[in-house]
Amino acid sequence: MKQKKMFTLLSVLALSTALFTACGSNNGTNNTSGGENAKPSQNAVAEKPYTVDLLMVGDGKEEDVQAVEDEISKITKPLINADVNITRVGFGSFQQQANLSLSSGEKMDLFVTFALDISSLSSSGQILPMTKLLEGHGQDILKNLSEGDRRAVSINNEIYAIPTAKEKATNYGYIMLKEIADEVGFKPEEVKTYDQLEAIMTKAKKLHPEMYPIGLDFTNVYRPGTEDNLGTGSGVIDGLGESTKVVNMIETDSYKDFVNHMYKWSTSGLVMPDAANNSESRISLLKAGKVMGGFSGLNPGNVDDIAKQVGKPFTVIELTKPFSITGHVSGMGWSLASSSENPEKAIEFLNLVHTNADISNLLVYGVKDRNYVMVDEAKGIIDYPQGVDGGNTGWMSLPWATPNASIAYIWKGEPEDKWDYLQQYNSSAHQSPAKGFRFNAESVANEITMVSNVDAKFALALESGTLDPEKTLPKYLEELKAAGVDKIIAEKQKQLDAWLAANK
Repeated sequence: MKQKKMFTLLSVLALSTALFTACGSNNGTNNTSGGENAKPSQNAVAEKPYTVDLLMVGDGKEEDVQAVEDEISKITKPLINADVNITRVGFGSFQQQANLSLSSGEKMDLFVTFALDISSLSSSGQILPMTKLLEGHGQDILKNLSEGDRRAVSINNEIYAIPTAKEKATNYGYIMLKEIADEVGFKPEEVKTYDQLEAIMTKAKKLHPEMYPIGLDFTNVYRPGTEDNLGTGSGVIDGLGESTKVVNMIETDSYKDFVNHMYKWSTSGLVMPDAANNSESRISLLKAGKVMGGFSGLNPGNVDDIAKQVGKPFTVIELTKPFSITGHVSGMGWSLASSSENPEKAIEFLNLVHTNADISNLLVYGVKDRNYVMVDEAKGIIDYPQGVDGGNTGWMSLPWATPNASIAYIWKGEPEDKWDYLQQYNSSAHQSPAKGFRFNAESVANEITMVSNVDAKFALALESGTLDPEKTLPKYLEELKAAGVDKIIAEKQKQLDAWLAANK
């Protein structure tokens, strides 16, 4: 990229929860091989190295970015006759800067798809199909790309992004401060229904009347749903099931069951008051002793992060099993810009990053003894140098946004088996029967807008227990139908059926 380092300041503290859930670790730190494409280039001396331009999200000081570039280039020049140029852009500006760079046609090779949609990028011709290139220069990447994940990052059977090492599934449950859960006394694995959960919360409320068993993170309910919304708008299938019949979510038994229980819990004092208008974070509510728990996503690292910020451990009740849909995979990956001047070399570099732990460590953590220090070399455990932390480091560490952090080090305090657990979590998740499907909403765009307005009027109030479902659900459904929800569902079903027939 011609344009040199750009930076946008942001509050790391404000984003700490979202970032840490994806923060990386490693159990493969001794893997410094370069994979199938790691043999030194025969033309390394005769030819000028190709500069691979990378666009990465997250802040970085210019001198630290330069240091990372220099160290990576020392590895890549003798192996694939390439060096690197890295541009880091802060979260607030990344989407705008990436779109500007892609539309301008300026040279760019690889970029992370943070806040970007590969469907839109591919249809506009701003990214290149990668399948043939991977077959020739990225065999190590293909070898580790599951069939379900491949479908999720493919459009018309062409791969357009390579997923990063992060959770590619989700599941939901309820968390309670462990000290209170121990007082109540129960086996989390035996709690399967909302009625069983209610009995536990009621007992906890009696023990601590000053606290509420259910708190919200601002206005996020984290309802334990298992729907695959097929990309956007109304019309869902069960992501944990096998049926491909598209239905209206608010008419499902699972949705009715949840909102009925929330209303009952709200009227009996188990939900924090005025939950639909809550302006406090879950962390501040827990630390202040106002709430003792709530519904939560249970993807790897999430509850650990909450516990670290609150300073207390939690007991976890799993209410859904992990399931994987298209968006869980396609939402974060690395794509090849159409303005690349050497796509083959760019993919060769990406393949090397996926197999070479030294390069991965540099992209994830920066330079040793500058951006991090080794704590336990045998286990690959690192920490920030003295006087450095996540707020003032010159190289923001974002494992979930780098090509393959699973072969890199782990931060001090993280579970040593984090990457093993993540791999098991992803591989064991149920694959939605529509994984890989992409809904083209163009023909029902107006209906989706009108339905979204209706959702904004009713959904949060129902899911937070504020409104009585017996009275509200019929009104909600009536207004959805008037807004055109059935047309959206019919169009989704038509497109999904066609996709399923073409992908037998």
